[in-house]
Amino acid sequence: MTYTITHGILQKYEGNEETAVIPSGVTEIADYAFYGARNLKSVIIPDTVTMIGNDVFYDCEELEEIVIPDSVMFLGSGIFARCASLRKVKFSDRLTSLPKITFYQCASLREVILPNMLKRIGRACFEQCRSLPHLRLPETMQVIEDNAFDDCVSLSAVNLPEGLREIGNNVFFGCVSLRRLDLPSSLETIGKGAFETRGVLTLKAPENIRIRSMMLDNNWNMNWNFGSNGRYNGKNEDNYQLVFSSLSNVDLSEWKPEAQCILAVNYLETYEKSIDFYDEWIREDPVSCLEMIITKKRWDALNNALSLGLIPDDLIERNLSRINDREEKAILLERNRKKQSDFSDLLDMLDGF
Repeated sequence: MTYTITHGILQKYEGNEETAVIPSGVTEIADYAFYGARNLKSVIIPDTVTMIGNDVFYDCEELEEIVIPDSVMFLGSGIFARCASLRKVKFSDRLTSLPKITFYQCASLREVILPNMLKRIGRACFEQCRSLPHLRLPETMQVIEDNAFDDCVSLSAVNLPEGLREIGNNVFFGCVSLRRLDLPSSLETIGKGAFETRGVLTLKAPENIRIRSMMLDNNWNMNWNFGSNGRYNGKNEDNYQLVFSSLSNVDLSEWKPEAQCILAVNYLETYEKSIDFYDEWIREDPVSCLEMIITKKRWDALNNALSLGLIPDDLIERNLSRINDREEKAILLERNRKKQSDFSDLLDMLDGF
């Protein structure tokens, strides 16, 4: 193998082997040391290495798997960027941050074992890792920087641990497979477009966190449909964000009318306690609320609305023929029968006086 090593620093690899074994005694791998090594499939790093520089394995398109030993205390940016065949990486547990564009355009990446003490994920760290299905963030996580998971189209599960303070701009942009996010109460900052997954997202947020429309995008992106080219193609009634979401802290005036309706129906569906601004909105526009409930078959929302007295009975009766769910219709008819029976009992009682 051909290495240029100076004072313990591996400056350059010039071999053509599929496996590179870095000599013991090397303490640092310099910037770009393996840049563009086309045949390289695996690298064995000795536990004498403490530092790995910027773009070290950039564009090693055949590299498949690598272990960063626990001796490594520093990583430069972009070390695995554009490693198109990279599938699995295990990191040193001594690392507390992953720098920017660490895995940029690693299209085959499927498994990453993160350091146990990781606190920060850098900008665009996993951008366009389109095969990554899930990621487990350690409990020490504090900051996720801008575009960290941008366009991770296969990402379907990621936890956000208590202690996380900041989610940057466009962090989950284009993560169309991501179906649910549970926000920790420790969050202090959420950037623009952070949750613009362009898919159907269930978002759970504690009372202390205000969810702003700009967190989905600069408009509201709750009922917009984008084509494969990323351009707006018009509304798609079956593809809006924040379905089944529990958001107890929003300012409805920030949201467009249809978004307000979606938020109100979600509130009814996930009802835990009365929230005045939602109740007031539903009472002011029960027609729009009921229209969405019937169109989307959100029957739990309807039943909660009726039990809370937020939608008038006569409005329900006028729309009863549109409710084609047999179980729900039976519930409504039984409710109507009981109401009439109670009214008759009241009349009988009054007649007795």
